[in-house]
Amino acid sequence: MKMTGTHLGLLLILVFFTSQVFADDNIISLEQSGDNLELEIVQIGFNNKIRMLDTASYINNAPNLDIHIEQRNAREGHLNEVVFDEMSGSGNSLRIGQGVSLDDAYDTTFYYDNWEAGGHYFEIDLYGHNNSIVGYQQNNNGNDGHEINIHIAGSSNDLWYVQKNDGTKTINLDVYNSNNEIAIIQRGNNDTHSATIELDGNYGTDFYLLQDGLNPNGGRTYTIEQFCNNPAGCSVSVTQND
Repeated sequence: MKMTGTHLGLLLILVFFTSQVFADDNIISLEQSGDNLELEIVQIGFNNKIRMLDTASYINNAPNLDIHIEQRNAREGHLNEVVFDEMSGSGNSLRIGQGVSLDDAYDTTFYYDNWEAGGHYFEIDLYGHNNSIVGYQQNNNGNDGHEINIHIAGSSNDLWYVQKNDGTKTINLDVYNSNNEIAIIQRGNNDTHSATIELDGNYGTDFYLLQDGLNPNGGRTYTIEQFCNNPAGCSVSVTQND
């Protein structure tokens, strides 16, 4: 089914690491193998990057990882980004807040709102089972946009993501497959929201997209390709509000 719409380092066993960075132009590179990693990083400033060490790096077959990342961008016209080129394993939990906020998918704090500038990018290739991604991209003080690129393969993986307030909002998501529960919310006035979604077949789906905000010129677009093939899976819901 196709729908379109428009509305005009190596760490082993148990490790807990917290890094809070206040300066600008920070880069954190990660190389990880092993189980039960708890990683928390807070970056405050602009031109901050969290990414794999290089194109050959990955987090491989590592179960029960708990990764909590928060970025706040202090200057308009500069990009903060989080990139996990490849991660595999099971029972992993990622909470990626750029902007920041939350209040739900079952919170666990973030918030902040001293009006930050925006300009956020998040990318991940995630393979495995029973993994959860929860996240946020928000700004209230500038028109820098938000972009998310997510590729998920495996079973029983959950995704909840919000893009909110000023600036263009873009999400590209492919899910291969099964038993999906996915909610995407894009919200903000007088800006453009775009979602390109592919959901694989042989069951799964349960997908919800909300594009919300006052925009007299339209600016809400989506493309959804969905191949469930039923035995009691599927369900796609899209709401656009101006």
